[in-house]
Amino acid sequence: MDLWGYLLIAGLLVLLALVGGARRKSSSVSVSEFWQEKEREFGEKEILSGFSRYLGGHPRFEAISDGLLFLMSKSLRFENFEKGPNIFGIAPPFEKIAIRIPLSQIEGIESLPEKELWSRDLGNQLWKYHRLSRRPFYLAVKYRDEWQGERTLYFDSMVDVDTWKQELEKAKSNYVPEEETRETGLCPQCGKKIDPDFKLCPYCGCKLS
Repeated sequence: MDLWGYLLIAGLLVLLALVGGARRKSSSVSVSEFWQEKEREFGEKEILSGFSRYLGGHPRFEAISDGLLFLMSKSLRFENFEKGPNIFGIAPPFEKIAIRIPLSQIEGIESLPEKELWSRDLGNQLWKYHRLSRRPFYLAVKYRDEWQGERTLYFDSMVDVDTWKQELEKAKSNYVPEEETRETGLCPQCGKKIDPDFKLCPYCGCKLS
């Protein structure tokens, strides 16, 4: 390949980078707009949120994924978001994760050292990731699923475990169980609005009765 060929390729790469940056800039929204939209979507108020890494524990979602862990007035939720294409226009594989745990089903939050994750077969991939938390502990959320089975979700969160504990206790003390109704047309797992005739939630894949 001659010099002009290399210059053409370099120019195309720069153009792709500029286009990708412009798209990301044009699609950006403010933090307040994001939470206003989420509060309208779920019918709940945001209490605490933090960038977190889901490490496992849910029966449907096995892959480690970065996203947003957020405490609302009626539930604790985790949601990941699809990353845009790189400068070559290639988007990485993506599996949507949307987890919702009603406050009435949460039994508590614990801080776990890394050795505990290894004992629970969750530590074999941790070496691939940089820690998000500044402390040597991981977040464990204990809850009961819709069939009253005991479950634990594991996260590495930029928000300290103690802060999650304090805010969850406050939220539960202000929570009125009667307010949480299982409305027809809402997925019991992720809380998204769906057609009541659906057998599977199109957002999280939860089986619907």
